[in-house]
Amino acid sequence: DVLFEELGKTPPSLAGLILKTIYKNNKRIVKHIASESFGVQFSLKGIYIHNGRYYFHTQLENRTNVPFSIDFISFKVVDKKTARRTAAQQIPLVPLRIYKSLDEIPGKAADQNVFLLDQFTIAGDKLLLLEIFEKNGGRHQTLELENSDLVKARLISDMHLKF
Repeated sequence: DVLFEELGKTPPSLAGLILKTIYKNNKRIVKHIASESFGVQFSLKGIYIHNGRYYFHTQLENRTNVPFSIDFISFKVVDKKTARRTAAQQIPLVPLRIYKSLDEIPGKAADQNVFLLDQFTIAGDKLLLLEIFEKNGGRHQTLELENSDLVKARLISDMHLKF
């Protein structure tokens, strides 16, 4: 079995299996983190952890007739509040794996995805922002997570993996 440096002790096949199982289970264990505007809802369905890696289960729902073309999705750690004339720090986080690539959500449809990120922590005065940007549009969605949300991540060993 080949081990990739970014996945640590987790074999790629196990990481792929965990991504697939989270996607197939499709359970919503986080109910308070969502963003909705212009008929588009972006919600976080769950945060899981395995071998020091975070799995973020998200869903994007388009309630309009206009398709939502996804330009890119970003993960970054930012300051909660910045005083005027101070530099805002932003630390971008790059997903190690994505279950499936999302290009477009048709009208009156919903789709979900699972992102694998390396372990990180957030100081008390910082937030994790999950942002999804629309191609040639302005219906951008942003989710804000605090450290208290990350420490409540569900352990993967409690989940039954589907082979």
